[in-house]
Amino acid sequence: MKELAAHLKYLPWEVNLYLRGHGPCFGIFTHLTLEEKLLLYKLTRKFDHNSVIVEIGSYLGASTTFLAAAAKENKSQVYCVDTWMNEGMTEGTRDTYQEFISNTTLYQQQIYPLRGRSEDIAKEFDNQIDLLFLDGDHSYKSCRADVESWLPKVKNGGIIILHDYGWSEGVQKVVRDMVKPREKKPGLEMSNLYWTRVKAGS
Repeated sequence: MKELAAHLKYLPWEVNLYLRGHGPCFGIFTHLTLEEKLLLYKLTRKFDHNSVIVEIGSYLGASTTFLAAAAKENKSQVYCVDTWMNEGMTEGTRDTYQEFISNTTLYQQQIYPLRGRSEDIAKEFDNQIDLLFLDGDHSYKSCRADVESWLPKVKNGGIIILHDYGWSEGVQKVVRDMVKPREKKPGLEMSNLYWTRVKAGS
């Protein structure tokens, strides 16, 4: 087993995850690409034990499981914020909460579902955040509200990731108006994601 563990770091990330027991992550329907999901895993692994990860917009749990797979390895927590009523999804409104719970069972020790409106939950959330992943409503108004509610809670040097940056003008404008002024250095675009480390501030 020690010999296998020593060689894991040389394997492709997806194979590495399978061998570490995270195979179920790959079978959940999502609008994220494999490359995007693997980036969530890699960025979460950058943090030490007891880090706080927050995901806004968890849907069926695909991205959640990649965040939680890394959190399981570094003994951290993933807080998932969603109404789970599918508002804004092209398939129409429906309650997806039980599907989310079923899909994330493997990581129930790492995941804390917080069901409700993002802005409301942010008011009661007291922890400082190491990594914030935003994948909620992509309109400018809603995305801006999410950033206003949650970005002040991100630690100095913490990471913020926004999904659908590649096509959503609302997300792009929020990045220009609110995220870039807080960057420690220029952010990175990868596939349909934008991510960066931010400075502390309100």
